[in-house]
Formats: sequence, C-alpha cells, structure tokens
Amino acid sequence: MEAIASEAASGTSSASEAARRLGLPPSSVRNILRRILQLYPYKLQSCHEFLPTDTAQREAFTKWAFSKMEQDPTWVFNILWTDEALFSLHGDVNNHNCRIWATSNPREYTQKQLHSPKVTAWCGFTGSFIIGPFFFETQCPVNGWITETTFGEDRIVSRRCRYPWPPRSPDLTPTDFWLWGYLKSRVYLSGPSSLSDLKDAIRREVSSIHPDMLHSAVAGFVTRLECLLLCGGGHGEHILV
Repeated sequence: MEAIASEAASGTSSASEAARRLGLPPSSVRNILRRILQLYPYKLQSCHEFLPTDTAQREAFTKWAFSKMEQDPTWVFNILWTDEALFSLHGDVNNHNCRIWATSNPREYTQKQLHSPKVTAWCGFTGSFIIGPFFFETQCPVNGWITETTFGEDRIVSRRCRYPWPPRSPDLTPTDFWLWGYLKSRVYLSGPSSLSDLKDAIRREVSSIHPDMLHSAVAGFVTRLECLLLCGGGHGEHILV
C-alpha cells in the first residue's frame, strides 16, 4: 500500500498507470486508494506566475488597503472598480460538464467560428451600483475597433500611478475575479447573432445585476486581502477553498 500511496501522491500518473507499473488490476488500486487509504483524486490547479518582487508589492498594497479601511470602514465599498473585457460574438457557455447520455457514443460536435467578431465592453461598479457597459470604440487600421478610455491620476489606484496596483494580481480585482466571468456565463445564453445583439445582451445582463451581488463582490475582495496577508503576498487560493 505504501507503493500505491507514493504513486498517487506524485501526481504524475493515473490509477491505471500506477496499476500497470505495480502489476495490479486497476480496480484493486482504486479500491485501495478510496476505501483503505481514503484518498481522492484532485485536479492540478493553474495560477498566474509571480516575479521575485511581486509578493512584497502585493503585501505592501494589502497593508495600505487595510490602513484605509481602518480610517474609513466604508472606503472599500465606495471604490469604483473599473475594467474592460473582450466579448467574442461566437463565444459560448463553458460546456466542460455537459454530457449526452446514450447507449453508444453519438459523436456529437459543436462548431466554433475560427475568427469571431469581437466587442470590448467597459464597466465600473462600487459596492452599491454599477455603471456601463460602455463601448468606447475607435477604428484602428491594424487591430480593427478598439476601446479607448482616459482618466487622470488623481484618486486612482493603477499601475504607475500615485497609488500603484500590485503587478500580476488579477486575483484581487473584483472585475477579473467575478464580473466578467459572471457576465459571459449569462450573455451567451441568449445566442446573440450580431454585434448589435451581443451589445444588447451585455447591457441587459449588466442592468439586471442586483446591488447585493456588487456588495458581495467587494466583500470578497476584502476576504482575498486577508488571505494574501496570511500568505505573505503569495497565492491565497488554497485558503479560500
């Protein structure tokens, strides 16, 4: 059993491969892993890479943010979180868990257009309201239609501004962590057939977001900051699970 446990803990082979190397039936290996050793298969998670100085900057930003919240507990809920995201016309809902139950493999396929038209949407939200989406588009001879936004540096938290946002930290911003994934899971349910339909779907879903969801998204940012402090500025996803 020690050999089986070692194979499983390595994460480099499946139960079937381990059984082949150990000369055991795959069913026996699975029974030992589950029933005797009480081990369960977990998928390897991917996360964004940090450079050597990133964790210190993330930790410093977290301490600064908590100092602001100590001065004003409502501060974090009054931040206007802004971002833009690309929506493909022929995007779809994640079908990783979709299955067709049948007596034999139906060999069903879904086709996706190789170069789908796209639109870039910009939104901003606080803990109580959301603005947008806006489509600030300018025609570019190289990249087609692109989104343009311009802000001053006063009272802005962003890279290379007075209050720098920590590098490589999409896990912190509520737009990356929640908003865009939520919108894309909803927008494509209506099956937009043109860029105009796609924009209408984005507008409709944004307008239907309840303030409670916004408040929860910002509260989640505070929770992730707490995890980040525990990890010294490193990855905190394992604490959130």
